[in-house]
Amino acid sequence: MSHRIVAAIDFGTHGTGYAWAFTSELDREPRQRGIHFFDEWAGQPSSYIKNRTALLLGPDGTPVEWGHQARRRFHTDSRTEVFEYVDQFKMDLLQDPDPNLPGTSVARRTDMSTYLVTAYLQLFFRFAVQDIVARSGVIESEILWCLTVPAIWRDRECQLMRQCAERAGIPGDRLLLAIEPEVAALYCRHDAGLSGADATGDRFMVVDAGGGTVDITAYEVTDAGLTEIGYTSGGGHGSTYLDQDFISQAMVRRVGRSSLDAAYNADRGAFADLLDAWERAKLGFDPAAGHDLVVPLNNRLYRNLDADAREKLARAQNGIDDEIILDSEEAISLFDRTVEPILDLVDDQLARIGDAGVGRILLVGGFAQSRHLQNRLRQRIGSRSMLVIPSKPAWAVLIGAVHYALAPSTAIVGRRSRFTYGIATALKFEEGRDPEDYRRHNYRDWPSCTNRFDAFVQAGEIIDLGHEVRRTYLPFDDGQATIGLRIFTSVDLEPRYVTESGCNEVGEMTVDASASLSLPTSERTSEVIMTFGGTEISVRARDLRSDQDVSVTVDFVTDHSTDLERTGAAATKRTMMRRNA
Repeated sequence: MSHRIVAAIDFGTHGTGYAWAFTSELDREPRQRGIHFFDEWAGQPSSYIKNRTALLLGPDGTPVEWGHQARRRFHTDSRTEVFEYVDQFKMDLLQDPDPNLPGTSVARRTDMSTYLVTAYLQLFFRFAVQDIVARSGVIESEILWCLTVPAIWRDRECQLMRQCAERAGIPGDRLLLAIEPEVAALYCRHDAGLSGADATGDRFMVVDAGGGTVDITAYEVTDAGLTEIGYTSGGGHGSTYLDQDFISQAMVRRVGRSSLDAAYNADRGAFADLLDAWERAKLGFDPAAGHDLVVPLNNRLYRNLDADAREKLARAQNGIDDEIILDSEEAISLFDRTVEPILDLVDDQLARIGDAGVGRILLVGGFAQSRHLQNRLRQRIGSRSMLVIPSKPAWAVLIGAVHYALAPSTAIVGRRSRFTYGIATALKFEEGRDPEDYRRHNYRDWPSCTNRFDAFVQAGEIIDLGHEVRRTYLPFDDGQATIGLRIFTSVDLEPRYVTESGCNEVGEMTVDASASLSLPTSERTSEVIMTFGGTEISVRARDLRSDQDVSVTVDFVTDHSTDLERTGAAATKRTMMRRNA
């Protein structure tokens, strides 16, 4: 069935929203497209396109409320001791961040991450479907969905996200994944119509500063679409971490940890009001204006502070005990714990792009509204580029994802590979060069070197959409019914062995070769085709003898063994082909 509507879900650490458009909008000039969204969430403090990414779990661990309502009920329900409030669980999917990639160190908290992501998406998806169907008149099966993911996520996290989405009820055959800074770039180019990001030859960087993550990369406008020229980087440097520092640093310093905990336990709703007041104050903080950062202390929270805490607060603030006052020096120090890593990532990106540079740096995301972040980034960039902030930076990923879903094959036409991708295989043993530990004899009793890295694409290579790489393999031993292939990545351009430093096993696939068991092993050739250039790697295989597709399973999620004895295949010839999307 053809799609009549494309719907995007911007699944964020702090907030999640959806937007949609009829597919007929593709024929209209991008800035004139009718894109619909929802901004009247139950329990929200003010109209906004995102609901809070939060769940309230009952005693058995099942969700009893979600979004703003989860937070409100947790802070007001007298039975809060039986509930568990969880938020910021999106980034828990990022396991073992790669130390070789700048800024991707984000702590993983619990093994509950996939359950929480699935549970939240299920509730959110049901709500979105009901609203879109009611407002559009289409049926659910006519909707194509697009789900956003951070640029720092690898194949493992993308596969996890897809699995969570499908378990939540989003049909896998009607689901696209979109990279957050990519779709933000489309928003800046199409919806916001910013100069320096719309004409052929324009080069620009996107700094997507959200609630939980910051993603950075750069693009060039071509006649066919956008081509990635930057090097994806980012990490847990979003505004949520600034919120945590406000409590753990500024508040604890003024009233003490025990008093703060007591006030929180006495009235969690009052504490939530404090964080809402902080949210408004932090975005408007501008040390250049010469004003202190002032956060009102609501009466409910004030009453729950004991006398010692109020006295300590007054001493710290020249007698004022009904507001939290941060002078410029303290506020800057607090902000820069989160802002400085962002500036370092921008510096690194500009250095890696080289002398050609970029004409514009586009700052988007919810944290982009921070005046202090804007000022510090403008100062750090200096004359190297021009900082531009679109009128609605927090909308960029969500609305850009709708533009992407309308034309995914032409929106981003080239992506830079973050890694060298390859397969562990066995090649001819080279005396004096290959380790003796890797020597094994294949079905012909020829000496082979196991653990060789058979590269498909190289790190840093700009890959066209639909770029195919083909490899042919034979069973290593007589009588093999399956060929097991381990997929590796490396930060090096030409790794020789999959055991080298910087190589990581990221997946494995199993090729069913049982149909050719009656043939001599030398004739049992299978071809593996890996397609790059999209947001997800696709893999297929076929038996060259029968020219029939064979079953392939690819697993990027399992914690794969590093057993050096698992070889499974011997390489034959190599061919490569480009396919136009």
